[in-house]
Amino acid sequence: MLWTLISLFFLWCAFHEVHASLVAPAGFDFPSPVSKPYLALVLALAALFAWPPLHTWHFQRFLSGKATELADNHRAKVHCNTVFDTMLDPEMLFAGHANPRTGEIAIQHPWCDTLRSYLNHPERATSQELESLDLFTHESMHVRGELNEALTECEAVQRNYRAARLLGVPDETARENALQYYNINYQQRGKIGGMQAAYYSDQCAPGRAMDEHLSDSTWATP
Repeated sequence: MLWTLISLFFLWCAFHEVHASLVAPAGFDFPSPVSKPYLALVLALAALFAWPPLHTWHFQRFLSGKATELADNHRAKVHCNTVFDTMLDPEMLFAGHANPRTGEIAIQHPWCDTLRSYLNHPERATSQELESLDLFTHESMHVRGELNEALTECEAVQRNYRAARLLGVPDETARENALQYYNINYQQRGKIGGMQAAYYSDQCAPGRAMDEHLSDSTWATP
């Protein structure tokens, strides 16, 4: 919002400059000529400050479309929270949350940036970047209708390969990333215990109770 307001201010400055060149100010017979350097400067600043919100808006639309596909076409709407949004969010202690009734997904700051970084270099994904991929898939599973966290996380684990492919990650890298998350990050949840244990089940494994036997499951890929 702040970037947008600053951009609008510079657009107003540009409008004021052009308007002054068309309409003579009070007490003057002729309008002032346009200062081309000034006009170019304020327009450049307006574009510069408009870029971050436009870039975020485009990324949110992209994620919303892919989340909808992951959620079996239950409409999803992803919002990347700013620092201010996160501070005011009653669920700020969670990296993300979703409302299955409305399809709204909120991803806290700075997890959208982390996910964007992952998509920029998936072949060099860090543990945290893999967490951001799973966060996106996990919240999409909530939109799909699942409320139980252990089941939701297991559904996400099985679809992280699919999610990565939908987000544009090359097939082999997507497979490796999804398996790495399952074999390392997910298994650590069970060892850590506490709140993390609510997202883990030893039944989330090939051939066990939570196995959905998906044709493109993370652990079904060759």
